[in-house]
Amino acid sequence: MYKVGFIGSGNSARRHATALAEIRNAHLAGVWSRTEKHCAAFAAAHGVKAYRSVEALLSDPDIDAIFVLSASQTHLEYSVRALEAGKHVLVEKPVGQDADEIRRLMEVAARRGRTCMPFHNYIYAPDVVRMRQQFVSGKLGRPQSFWMLSHMRQPQSMAIPGIVLDDMMVHLVYSSLFFCGTPQKVMATASNVHFENGVDDQVGLTLAYANGTVGHLWASWATEDIGREPWSLLIKTYGAEGTGASAWGSVRREDDVAGVQDFAYENSFYHTQRYFFDECLANDVPPLSSLEDALSVRAIIEAAHRSLQREARVPLAFAQPE
Repeated sequence: MYKVGFIGSGNSARRHATALAEIRNAHLAGVWSRTEKHCAAFAAAHGVKAYRSVEALLSDPDIDAIFVLSASQTHLEYSVRALEAGKHVLVEKPVGQDADEIRRLMEVAARRGRTCMPFHNYIYAPDVVRMRQQFVSGKLGRPQSFWMLSHMRQPQSMAIPGIVLDDMMVHLVYSSLFFCGTPQKVMATASNVHFENGVDDQVGLTLAYANGTVGHLWASWATEDIGREPWSLLIKTYGAEGTGASAWGSVRREDDVAGVQDFAYENSFYHTQRYFFDECLANDVPPLSSLEDALSVRAIIEAAHRSLQREARVPLAFAQPE
């Protein structure tokens, strides 16, 4: 039975705790966060120990793994400290602020012989894993295109420059790496149709691959896809001889407060954790989302930023009828 310690006690920690309660060979043992009041409340709610310091958590010999769920700018620091303390690490994205931080994490994990796995919401679902196997093995014919669409309208308070590309598109880029590998070219476009301060709330990426496959990624914080799912996410693969598809929304419940709730987001935490414990730690199987992938994601996102900066919009001129 793996004993887990959390660094962080916010919304992400609550979601991870809910999923961890269903994992058969691991359980939450304790938590530490910067805000003592929040840490104590979280510990009481989940019946676990509240550590007085991060040093106390990391030096506890009973703790096998650390979930780094703190503010993004602290991910490198806490992940490195946990690895140096001999713990396995599951770290929320982004795992580092730049390529140098990610390489630092890779070096420490390799030197200490510990698993450091970036958390990912989408690619650990069994139907997605199976679709990927069928796509890359050629069972659908020669791979031709990969599509991933996500629509989640966000409140005006989320209108931060670059947030859709840096926060949301990262998930889609990880998925594109899982299915297609690293692209040769990245082209990006963005627009504003919802955020009142003019910040881009829709971003699209086109990824070109050496084998001719083309990837299309679309992330919108401007619209909800109410015509399909309440919390919409769709993955599709096209081969010369077949098509694969996976959409969230297969398990739902009716809630008096929230209306129809989709279990897919909640389930994604369970699937990722199950793989971390059952495959990575128990059987020494590499993660499906690796630190090497994190480096590629960082490069793709930076290329997308450059593409947006250089984007040339060419107006079309039509001949007027006489």
